[in-house]
Amino acid sequence: MHATRNRIGALVTRIQDDFLGTPGLALTPADAARRFRIDADVCRALLDVLVDARVLTNRAGTCVRYFPPSVTRRTAKVLQHAGRRGHRSGFAPQAA
Repeated sequence: MHATRNRIGALVTRIQDDFLGTPGLALTPADAARRFRIDADVCRALLDVLVDARVLTNRAGTCVRYFPPSVTRRTAKVLQHAGRRGHRSGFAPQAA
């Protein structure tokens, strides 16, 4: 079967949706090829596309969801600010 633009787009979307919808998902290219039931070389190329698009990041050969540093800092500020307001946001510190 020849890869078409629509099929490739559908595979990229499927892989992206799985990583975005599954917190903590970390896959090597070989694991991803098995999970998505696609050829290993094709899978590696699609993962590279998602890394280039900053949807995923490659950490020591394992692909995980990419979180930009600015989002991490912003999230920390939101949580800090919520703590000063009496935890009205629903985030309360855990008891030690």
